[in-house]
Amino acid sequence: MKPMIGVTLDWENGVYQINEAYIKAIIEAGGIPVCLPYVEEEDGDKIIQAIDGLLLTGGGDIHPFFFREEPKPKLGRVITKRDEREIQWTKLALQHNIPILGICRGLQILNVALGGTIYQDIYAEYKGERLLHTQTCQRNEAFHFVTLQENSKLKQILKAAKIQVNSFHHQAINEVANDLEVVGTASDGIIEAVEHKTSSFCIGVQWHPEAFAIEGIEQSKTLFQAFIEACKNA
Repeated sequence: MKPMIGVTLDWENGVYQINEAYIKAIIEAGGIPVCLPYVEEEDGDKIIQAIDGLLLTGGGDIHPFFFREEPKPKLGRVITKRDEREIQWTKLALQHNIPILGICRGLQILNVALGGTIYQDIYAEYKGERLLHTQTCQRNEAFHFVTLQENSKLKQILKAAKIQVNSFHHQAINEVANDLEVVGTASDGIIEAVEHKTSSFCIGVQWHPEAFAIEGIEQSKTLFQAFIEACKNA
């Protein structure tokens, strides 16, 4: 049976939105995508128990209230209702041992849901020399490198110690949640990948593998396939 994958949505001016690449990547990996609207909090557990996996997608910034800060000048657009639901769904998915794949903002949501913090803007807050993390080439082209930790699940899946990734973010993990382990970093030290220490499958990546997967790039296809396989076995 194909697993049902809950996919989070962006929202603007009364319209739910999603990049089609997420949907295609799930389908091509053998899953059935189900888009998740911002239901009321009391319905969250029903949503999570109806799916086999949770894909936390990219999108706008996270409201700083959720990581105990107030807004700074470089903060971008926030959708508080989206933050509330995705944080709730993340916690519930971990409670029910439902596999999670977090992409870009999704990695940051995973960290915030578990008590970590993020930089509201890496260019204003991150100390030291930085790479450009908002790329100036096409979405399906690589822009910088990520080094993966030796014994990580992600390295085992991708079968590489250093990979090329795309990059579309100005926020990033600052303080890492206690339940997460950093398994990938850029050359400037920005955290690019995390894994949950005890969950059977809970991985967050700062780049956008869905854009590579639908172009047939094998490493990104393999990541989605591993996620879908974990959802079948959960």
